[in-house]
Amino acid sequence: MSINKKNIILHIGLYKTGSTFIQSHYRSVKLDGYRIFLEDSEITELLLKYLNNPITEIKEKIFNIIHNENSKKILITSERIFGHQFYNFKHCSKRFQLLEELFNQPKYIIFFREPSSIIYSGFFQGCQKSHSLKFENYINENKNDLFNRNFYNNFTKGLDYKIYNYNNIFKDYLNIQNRVLFIEYEQFFKEKNGDVLNNFTELNIPFNFEKKVNQSLKNLIYLEFYSTFFLFKYIKKIWIQFNKLFYKYRKARDVSLRLIVLINFLTKITPKKYIKKIDDKHQSLLQEIKNYHSKNYKEFKNKINSLQKN
Repeated sequence: MSINKKNIILHIGLYKTGSTFIQSHYRSVKLDGYRIFLEDSEITELLLKYLNNPITEIKEKIFNIIHNENSKKILITSERIFGHQFYNFKHCSKRFQLLEELFNQPKYIIFFREPSSIIYSGFFQGCQKSHSLKFENYINENKNDLFNRNFYNNFTKGLDYKIYNYNNIFKDYLNIQNRVLFIEYEQFFKEKNGDVLNNFTELNIPFNFEKKVNQSLKNLIYLEFYSTFFLFKYIKKIWIQFNKLFYKYRKARDVSLRLIVLINFLTKITPKKYIKKIDDKHQSLLQEIKNYHSKNYKEFKNKINSLQKN
């Protein structure tokens, strides 16, 4: 079957909008005439390489996989396709053009999220690897530094919080709205509305919204407080080494996540007034981000609603 006769759907992110949850449900789907390529598939890796380096050799490999696939309907899911805040979303338009040239009028699924919420979630993830992150520094990286970064998906580096203007970063997709499904993360999970996704993909998947696929990292924000104590650095070091030994012969997630257990314990014995200072400072910064994006975020959502009605 010709590649031009295939119906291609691309679930392209964003990061921190429930992609792992969606993909965990897609992993077990096997239907005649429908093929789902997940984050770890060969074609997904090739596609990501092509978006970074669009050479003919990679393009031909992608075409061969799709051409040899018997299914008429193909869904490729990877939050890495759209891009990452790490480099200020600087290649979004270029990637869009490459996707449009590569496939025949593909459809897109894009999850978005209230800017302060998506940024804070990324900060939690960054705390896994970089235990000295401070939120006020994390959200105020120099914009020029962001543009000069080489491509790499990394939440341990900060961002300029002003980049999350969806009217700008999604402008190309807004122009082809008849082929794009925009889903608001908060609404999707609050209403547990899997039908909106199933109707677009023509799948019939019973999403289990009670299923938890990621461990909560929120208490890692208190590293900002505990790292001010000289003794804590040694406690943390001993804790990490202990966990490395304990999980040496067992398949487990990143050992730095074991710090959550330590932080959870410490927060229970620490006077709440000290912990509250961290919470209050973060909430103040989050409100600043929310206020900054309030107008453009409302404008974007109104634009989506208007286009979808038409």
